Amino acid sequence: MGVSRFLTLALWLLPALAQAAALPPLEVDRNERLLVIAPHPDDETLAAGGLMQQVLANSGSVRVVLLTAGDGYVEAVAQDTGDPKPRPVDFVAYGERRLGEARGALRVLGNGAIRLTVLGFPDGGLDALLTAHRDPTKPWRSRTTDATAPPYTGEVLNEAVRYDGDDLHRELVRILRETKPTLIVLPDPFDRHPDHAAAGAFTLLAVQDWTAGMPKRQRPELAGYLIHWPNWPPGWNAPDQTPRPDQPLELPADFHRPGERAAVTLTPQQAQLKIDALDMYATQQTAMGRVLDGFARQTEPFTVLDAEPPPPNTPKPAGHGRAR
Repeated sequence: MGVSRFLTLALWLLPALAQAAALPPLEVDRNERLLVIAPHPDDETLAAGGLMQQVLANSGSVRVVLLTAGDGYVEAVAQDTGDPKPRPVDFVAYGERRLGEARGALRVLGNGAIRLTVLGFPDGGLDALLTAHRDPTKPWRSRTTDATAPPYTGEVLNEAVRYDGDDLHRELVRILRETKPTLIVLPDPFDRHPDHAAAGAFTLLAVQDWTAGMPKRQRPELAGYLIHWPNWPPGWNAPDQTPRPDQPLELPADFHRPGERAAVTLTPQQAQLKIDALDMYATQQTAMGRVLDGFARQTEPFTVLDAEPPPPNTPKPAGHGRAR
C-alpha cells in the first residue's frame, strides 16, 4: 500500500473515528480465540475483516471455516466461461479459484496467522441439508458440480463427508471441540440468503451440542453478521452513490431481530487492509464489486446472539440478489 494512499484514507477516517459508531463496541479480549463461520469465500472478510485483525493484534488466534467453495454462482460462471450452460467441471474450477482467493485474502489480513479450514459442502444447498437431506444415506446432489461429496481433493478437512446435514453438523461440532473458541462469528439466521440462514442455524445447533452441560461462564460469545438484506449495504445498487470507508456500516433499520447490536470500529490501517483483502477476490470483484465496496466501511456491525436457533426454514434470496 502506497504512503499517499494510506494518508488519504487516514484523512477520511480520522474525523469519523472521533465520532465512533453509536453502537456499543464488540469487545475483543486478550488471547481471544475467534472462530469465523462463512458460507462462501469472501463472507468472512466482508463481515469480519477488521475484527480478525484486532483479535490477532491482541494476542488472539483466528480460524476461518468455509462451509462451501462458492461453486454455485451460476451467473458468474456463465459470464466467466462464456457458456450460458456451464459444465460441472467449470463450476469445480470456479470453486478452486475462489478457494485460492480466500487464501490470498487471509494472508493479507493475517500475514499467515489465520487458520483456514474448508469443508466443501454444496453452495446453494445448505438449506436443503438443514431441512430435507439430513440422512447420510440420502445425500443431496449439487445442481452445479453434480457432486454428492466435496470434489476438492486435498483441500477439504474431511474428504469422506457426504452432502447431508448430519455430516455437516458433525464436522462443525468437531471443529468447535478442537478450537474451543471464546468468540464465534456466524451468519445471522435471519439473513435473506438460504445458505446464510442455514449456515447460521447449523452453527447454533452445533454450539448447543458442544456446550451442553458447560458452565455459562465458559460458553463462547456469539456474534451474528448480516450480508443479504433488501437494499443493503447502503448504496451498493445506486450508481450515483459511492460507498466510502469513512462511513459507518449500520444494520438496516427494518432488520428487526432479537439481540443486542454491537460494532467493531476499524482504524485507518485496518480499513485499508480489509480493502486490500477484498481486492484478492477477483472473481467477486468482477461479478459484484459494488457490493464488496459496500462492506468496506468504518465499522463492522453484529448482533449478539444466544445459542437457540430459529426453526428450520428455507428463506428466499433477497436483498442485492446475489446467487452465490
